[in-house]
Amino acid sequence: MTTTAAAGLAAAGYILRLGHRWIRIRAQLRRAEVYEHGLSERTRLLPPGSRLIEKTAHRDVDILVGGTSVGPSTR
Repeated sequence: MTTTAAAGLAAAGYILRLGHRWIRIRAQLRRAEVYEHGLSERTRLLPPGSRLIEKTAHRDVDILVGGTSVGPSTR
């Protein structure tokens, strides 16, 4: 009985860890989707020729609205 209980607890712990990882990854994906949607909305509202620059700890965004991309800038 003790071995069965230990195996059951180990299995339950494994399932909880998998569930926690799934929830964490899903939340990260949802945050990325919300960020991308907001970025699209902000870009859509700008007139042609505008530039949108956002710098955070995790990403740098530089968008030229209505322009053509010529590669990384050498400023």
